[in-house]
Amino acid sequence: MKLTRIRIEQFRQFRQSVQIDALDPGLNLFTGPNEAGKSTVVAAIRAAFFERHRSGSVDDLRPWGDASASPTVELEFETGGVAYRLSKSFLVRKRCTLISGAQQFDGADAEDRLAELLGFRHAGRGASAAEHWGIPGLLWIQQGTAHDIRDPVAHATDHLRTALNTSLGEVASSGGDAVTDEVEALRNELLTPANATPRGPYKEAIETEAALAQDIAALDADIAAYRNKVDRLAALRREHEVDDAEKPWLALRAQEQAARRNFDEAQALGARLGEAQQRVRRIGDTLALLHSQLERHGSEQREVEQRHAALTAAEGRLAAARATLQQWQRHSSEAAARHDGARQTLNRARQRDTRLALSRQLDELSRRRDAARATLAQADIEAGLLRGARQQMAATELRNADLATLRAQQQDIRALRLRQEAAATRLRFTLEDGCVIRIGQESLTGEGERLLTDATALTLPGLGRLDITPGGADLADLGRQEAVLLDRHAALLARLGVDSLDAAEIRLHTYMQHQADAQTAEAALKARAPQGVDALRGELAMLEGRLTEAAQSLARLAGAPDDTAIVPSINEAESQEEAARASAADAAKQLAAADIAAANAQSVVDAALRELRSAQATLDAPERAARLVATQRALNEALAGQAAAAADIDALTAQCRDARPDIIAQDIKRFGDSAEQLERAASLRRDELTRLEVELQTAGAQGLDERRAERARDHARAVRRTTELRRRATALDHLLTLLKSHRSALTRRLQAPLQKHLDRYLQLLFPHANLDIDDQLVPGALTRAGATGAESGRFDDFSFGAREQMGVISRLAYADLLREAGRPTLIILDDALVHSDDERLARMKRVLFDAATRHQILLFTCHPENWRDMGVAARSLEALKAL
Repeated sequence: MKLTRIRIEQFRQFRQSVQIDALDPGLNLFTGPNEAGKSTVVAAIRAAFFERHRSGSVDDLRPWGDASASPTVELEFETGGVAYRLSKSFLVRKRCTLISGAQQFDGADAEDRLAELLGFRHAGRGASAAEHWGIPGLLWIQQGTAHDIRDPVAHATDHLRTALNTSLGEVASSGGDAVTDEVEALRNELLTPANATPRGPYKEAIETEAALAQDIAALDADIAAYRNKVDRLAALRREHEVDDAEKPWLALRAQEQAARRNFDEAQALGARLGEAQQRVRRIGDTLALLHSQLERHGSEQREVEQRHAALTAAEGRLAAARATLQQWQRHSSEAAARHDGARQTLNRARQRDTRLALSRQLDELSRRRDAARATLAQADIEAGLLRGARQQMAATELRNADLATLRAQQQDIRALRLRQEAAATRLRFTLEDGCVIRIGQESLTGEGERLLTDATALTLPGLGRLDITPGGADLADLGRQEAVLLDRHAALLARLGVDSLDAAEIRLHTYMQHQADAQTAEAALKARAPQGVDALRGELAMLEGRLTEAAQSLARLAGAPDDTAIVPSINEAESQEEAARASAADAAKQLAAADIAAANAQSVVDAALRELRSAQATLDAPERAARLVATQRALNEALAGQAAAAADIDALTAQCRDARPDIIAQDIKRFGDSAEQLERAASLRRDELTRLEVELQTAGAQGLDERRAERARDHARAVRRTTELRRRATALDHLLTLLKSHRSALTRRLQAPLQKHLDRYLQLLFPHANLDIDDQLVPGALTRAGATGAESGRFDDFSFGAREQMGVISRLAYADLLREAGRPTLIILDDALVHSDDERLARMKRVLFDAATRHQILLFTCHPENWRDMGVAARSLEALKAL
């Protein structure tokens, strides 16, 4: 199919008729900026073919704001060697005509004939949509949709399959699919589609078989346990009969009793030994007491002597402490005197430094006061300048809006005068020397020119008078307009107080100069007084107050003696005072310590004297000699009793060593534990016998062997069922694989023509690449050479630009396929490939140039500079609109 002429009228942007003729059978390039009408041309072609002429859903085709328009499109095209002329109007004048030679189709017949020719269908109701567009919807790429290939292919699948071969239709038809679908449905009843795991009855059979096998295993375990319990019961009965006959624990209990009697006898010997040892300990305590009494009698004499010596030593330490106390009393008095002198010297140094600091502060405050006075005076001057500048601003103020109005009025007056001059009668004159004529009251000589806007009398001396009246009603109206404008202009000048626009310009310049002076004065005042003049006055008052206070303080210090010649510096005085204070404090501390030491020494002397008197009184007591004789006699008796008790302990110790009570205690524990163990084992055996008898009776009543036989029968049946379903599932899965493999092979064979055309363009874009086509004739995986070898990816995973490029070459391949099948092809690209880089765009130009040798291509672009190397002249839509 090839378009030869396009005419559009009252269609969106094209209110007037626009015609595009002499279209090339190959590539046609249309250019224009945004909103130049490129998409409108494409929309007109689509509407002419796709929309019903009687549709009420095409209001968007009208020019904006024109409710009475009747959008009209006329197309002349050729397909199958036959020329056609299509004319279609919408909305107000609804009509459709299709003429081919002597044949003419009108209305719905014409539209149905178009759908049959091009391979699309009309919408049942409302506006046409993508699902109705068929082959044109695939080959006519709208702006921004080149990357979307799946839906357009789906809407044109029937036409593509017909173009490929009718056999492909059989493979993809319901008859071919029915067998595959039925096999797949039967297979999916037993296996999951994704990973072929058991499901449905197959899964239930496997689970039933596993459950029965688990039950059989559990029953086998119960039967084995039952038999083990029978054997254990027999062994336990034999052991129980032996225990009942022999009772071995009775002999062990008798041995335990005999050992206990031996142990009691050994315990009695131990008690007697303990009593003897206790008696020896009491005699020892008595001996120790008697020895201590004798020792105390001897120590009383030594204690009197020690008390004498202690008293003498204490008196010596008291004399030394008193001497030390006297020395520290003298040192402390001297240190306190030195500290008082240093403190007075420090006070004089501080007074001297205070006087000097006040003098410096007085000088600094005086300097700051003088500076503040000068700054305040300058600020007052700047404030006066600011007030004057603002007064001048107020006197010369002129708003920009008023000046703009004056300028606009002046321009309007000038424009009216130009229009008057254009409409006025132009009188040019050239007079001989000495000749004079009068125009109105003006006498003219020589040569010149006058414009006559009103009725004017031209007097020719010696000849008469000519009354000249300029023609046209517009001239009088222009005069009235000028008069009104002049009145307004004069009123505005009067209100502003100026006599002309130039004076207003000068006044505005003066106002701006005064404004700049005010800004300068304000900036200078801000620099002098950032916080304002009042703040400067406050600061000056504060400085004067501080200056008065400093002068008074200095005057109070003026009467103090000035010893600057003999007073050290304040740092030196402070150091001396600190050293004197530390020395006085240390002397006071040492004095206190010496006083405490002297008092302590006196306390020690007093205590030693009291102790000496007490010891001497004890030594001189009359009953002391009688107590000494009695103590010696008791000592001799205690020594004799100690020897007798030691002999008894030796005899009892030998008897206890021979009895070995620790070994006897071990025998008692051994015989008792053994008897208890045998009795406990017999009791546990008896309890286990009872439990096993009960369990065996219960298990015998359960019929384990019968239950196991029933489970084995059910399990065998389940195994047969599982095996049958497994074979069925495997067979169906294998059959489905064969059917799909066969269909894929046949589909690839039938898709070979489309793959051939697709490979032709693909090699121009991606050399040595391969693009698969799925059963729905949609591009699939793209395989191409990468940095690490062959790389493969799905169509949808590539960038927007790459998908746009492959979408265009796929459509070109479909067009080649349709052309071979004798179907009409027209390719429209509305601002396609705008997301391609320079290298990819250069490759796509090769692709489009090659396709243009077989198809008519209408390429619309707003980037004409990108398509200068396509070998065709670009048509500007703006130029077409201007024709």
